[in-house]
Amino acid sequence: MAQGAFIFISVAGNHTRSVHTTIRRMEGVKAVYTVTGAYDIIAQVEAESVQSLSELILAKIRVIDGVTQTVTCLVLN
Repeated sequence: MAQGAFIFISVAGNHTRSVHTTIRRMEGVKAVYTVTGAYDIIAQVEAESVQSLSELILAKIRVIDGVTQTVTCLVLN
């Protein structure tokens, strides 16, 4: 069963556009939004498992130049 999540992303300086573009191109990303408030970007993602989701967040999203913080909320239903 696929695992869905929303990832709230903080970005340093003027990297928002490049981070948005990079995340939008990743496999498993369903939607990406640039937003106002405490975070700069919200990404809706889906992965085959919690392990795959972890790899997406830790190995792909958190290493993008300009990303300073992520907060992940798993979809329960």
